[in-house]
Order: sequence, then structure tokens, then C-alpha cells
Amino acid sequence: MRQPLLVAGLALGLAACTTTEYVNPCYGAGTLIPTKASGEEIVAAADQCIIDGGERKQGLVIRSAGHLRAQNYDAAVADADAAIELDPAYADAWYYRGYAHEEAGRIDEARRDFDQAIDLGLNPGAAFRARGRLKFLSGDFAGGYDDFSAILDANPEDAEAWRLRGAAAAVLERFAIAETDFSNAIRLNPKDQRAFAGRGYVRYFTNRYAEAAADLKRSLEGKPEGLKAAFLYLAMVRAGDPNATAELAVQAEELDRNSNPGVFPYFFLGHVGEAEMVDISIRTGIHKPAENESEGYFYAGMGRLFAGDNAGAKMWFERTLATGVVRFDEIRGARKELRAMGIDVASPDPNVQAAPTLRLNSGAP
Repeated sequence: MRQPLLVAGLALGLAACTTTEYVNPCYGAGTLIPTKASGEEIVAAADQCIIDGGERKQGLVIRSAGHLRAQNYDAAVADADAAIELDPAYADAWYYRGYAHEEAGRIDEARRDFDQAIDLGLNPGAAFRARGRLKFLSGDFAGGYDDFSAILDANPEDAEAWRLRGAAAAVLERFAIAETDFSNAIRLNPKDQRAFAGRGYVRYFTNRYAEAAADLKRSLEGKPEGLKAAFLYLAMVRAGDPNATAELAVQAEELDRNSNPGVFPYFFLGHVGEAEMVDISIRTGIHKPAENESEGYFYAGMGRLFAGDNAGAKMWFERTLATGVVRFDEIRGARKELRAMGIDVASPDPNVQAAPTLRLNSGAP
């Protein structure tokens, strides 16, 4: 489970009540939130701070955060409710209740609570990040992009916000913006492998295959992963790198050929057939059925393309798009290949012209 931030309102409220003459009884409990303390430890500390005379609304919000970490979502909501009843303008309570609703799968309620937290002036780094991520995951990519932009307006040194906005821009095929955003994330956090992966995908979609391969390889350092390894192979093949198959074999060594995503490198290595790969992708994938299908269909299409079967590749790419999935990189890959075949495929962002693609020889070197 993602951990909510110790939001600025609560942090400042706790600190403001702590002086050399007086120590806020809830201060110690609040400082547990950004640590690895268990939910039970945070709840116990919050209970004690209330007993010791700390401000009740602060204690309730801290206890809500503890219940959230312990995955007791109804209890987290109940404590946030009580804090809101005490002070309807307490933005922190709306924020933590929104997180509890989100983790419990109540997306509409979560979004309303994040909206309220933002309206009440909660720190943009917390509120817009929470709402933006929620919008992104629920398919409102432009809305997510705008919320991540709001974080950057307030703090242009926020590396994660650059990466998150880059991801939203990539889904919208705003590739130039996405590359800049991922590059900024890397500049601020050179160890962010997800930012290297994001930039690698964007460079692949804009036909800069050698640069894409370098980024994707960096994203895989110490962390083998089937989807990135498969895209690394595609980039190396397209870049004319004679070591593409050897590199893929190295990446595949620690992967499970009988599960999604480990099966995809083994498919390109010729150890798993097309039908078996698609079946494994759908049957063992961790995402929604349509999302698992989109992955298997795309890689089947790339296999056909590299074998010189353009008609078969076109069929699989069209099936990829027909799943209705939007945010996966395999979807952008299918659009790219269909456009290279001369087929008009609309961008998900009507205000952005699709990046140009090159017509490609279907045979693998």
C-alpha cells in the first residue's frame, strides 16, 4: 500500500504547538507517520496523545493515518469523520479520509475528499499528488497532468512530480514534454529507475532506438523485469544492435517463463510459442483481463512483424487497441506500428498531433 505523506498542515500544526515551554502531546505521535512505524504503533501513540491532552482533532487524524497503514480502512474513515465533525475546515482530515476511501476502492468518495482538501488549502505536494495519481489511474490523464503541474508550480525541485507528469504526458502522446519531464526527474534523482524506463519508452516511440535502449538498460540494473526487457530487445533490434538477442538472454535468466511478464523475453528468444505466450499473458497477468490481453497481443504482433508477417502483425496490433486499454506502453507501441503501416490511428489527446513514425522493415536483423 502507498503511504500518505505527513501533510504540511498537520506537520506545521504540530510544530506550532511545540515550544521550549510547551510540547504538544501529539507531536511525537505525528512524527511516526513518515517512518516505518506500524499502524498499531501509530494508533497507540495517537490514543496516548489524546489522553495526555493533545488537540483532539490532531489525535484523530494521526490515529486515522495509523488505521490506514494497518489497512483498517473503515476505522480510518471513522476517525477522519470525527475530526471533520470537530472542524470541517481541517484539510488534513479530508486528505486522510480520501486516502482511506481510495485504498478501500471507493474512488468517487476519495476524489471528492481530495478536492475538498485542495479547496481548503492543503499543501500542493500532498493534495495534488494524491488527486493527480487517482485521476491518472482512473483514466483522467489530462486531469492528472494538470494536478502534477500544480505540484511543480509550487516546487519545481519535486523529482517524483516530474516523473508522474512525464507518465501522464506519455499516455497523452505529448512525447516532447514527457521526455523533458523524465529528464528533469533523472536530474533531480539519478537513481530513479522508473524515470529512466519512462524516458526509454518515449524515445522508443519517437524512433530514437539506441537512446531508448540505453535508458531501458539503465532501468533494469539490478531489477530484471519482463516488460522492460522485452522493450529493450525491441529497441536494440530497431537500432541494429547485433547483441540484442544475447542481451535479452541475460535479462531472461532470472525471469519466470511461465508467468506474465517473464514470458515475453522467452517468446522473443523462441522458447515459448505465440499461442502459449498469449495464454500465459492473459491467464497469469496481475492486471485487469483487458490489460493482460493488451500486453500479450502487442508482443504477438511484434513477433509477427519481425518474422515478416505484416498482415498477422496488423491483426494483433488492432486487437491490442480493441482491448480499450489506454495507459499501457504496449498500447502506444501498437499505435506506432499501425501508423508505420500507413493506418490512421487517433492520438488520445485531440490537441496533440501524433509523433511522426518511420516506415520500418519488418525483418529482424
